[in-house]
Amino acid sequence: MIGWILASAGGLLLLFALLAPLESLRWWSTRGVAEMRRTYALLERHPAPGPSGEQPARYVLYLSGVGMVDGCTLSARERSFCDDLAAALPGVPVIAEVFPYAVDNRGLLQRATAWLWGRLARLRKARRESLTPKLIHLRNTLQVMVSADPRYGPTLSAGLAQEIWRALLRHGYTPGCGVPVTLIGFSGGAQMAIGSASMLTLLGVEVSVISIGGVFGDDPGLDHVTHLWDIRGSRDRLRKVGPIAFPGRWPFARGSTWHHAVEDGRVTVLDGGPVVHDGRGSYFEGREPGPDGVLPADRLLALVTGILG
Repeated sequence: MIGWILASAGGLLLLFALLAPLESLRWWSTRGVAEMRRTYALLERHPAPGPSGEQPARYVLYLSGVGMVDGCTLSARERSFCDDLAAALPGVPVIAEVFPYAVDNRGLLQRATAWLWGRLARLRKARRESLTPKLIHLRNTLQVMVSADPRYGPTLSAGLAQEIWRALLRHGYTPGCGVPVTLIGFSGGAQMAIGSASMLTLLGVEVSVISIGGVFGDDPGLDHVTHLWDIRGSRDRLRKVGPIAFPGRWPFARGSTWHHAVEDGRVTVLDGGPVVHDGRGSYFEGREPGPDGVLPADRLLALVTGILG
């Protein structure tokens, strides 16, 4: 019985892994090229910066971790962080509506398999002791791996960059205005943010990234990021996956984009305190102080506002 369960789980994992790149490849072959042409055509109609009084000093866009099912279902802790950040930066739009683990911003509840993802989300919300809801994390983690893969990542990153671009336009961003954009990526969202930087730069957007416990590789987007702030928790083991799993971040891979960014002084590592990766005691914990007596959410907010303020 146990052998059958393990074999079934292994088969499901293999199936998920094989299907992971197909979504972005299908998008590229059917709609991607045409959508990119329309995006660049829009930019050509707005070549000049807008009047200085019509734009904020910066735009901020938040990309959540692999536990989300769509762009509108942030955890209560993350939502509180985004609300507090918006209050601390008056006049700066803080956008949190993009689902980074889909090439077309289509959430898991907007698919033919919505019945499955909806059930898993309900099981997770009910806090039932089961590994089954972790399938959401598995599915989105595989998309992070696709993004970091030099073979398939460019198509996924191109689609995500366009969804970020559209979100910026919905919130008043004027093409060609030159207003900088900071992408905040939590966990796997950091890889998705860095991956989208290449195309956003081609659209004339100055992109910087704040990684919160980020799991990311040596993506080509690092060559297009003006700066990367990497907030690392001392008790966060999961964020260590990036430096281990991606060869471009190994110490001897001196020619990688990661090491170029470090050598150029475009990477700043910040201490996120004694926090774990997710859940209670994480970066976004707003109820219980950590072992050092500091409320993690307050520390995180101070770090991010210190960067953006």
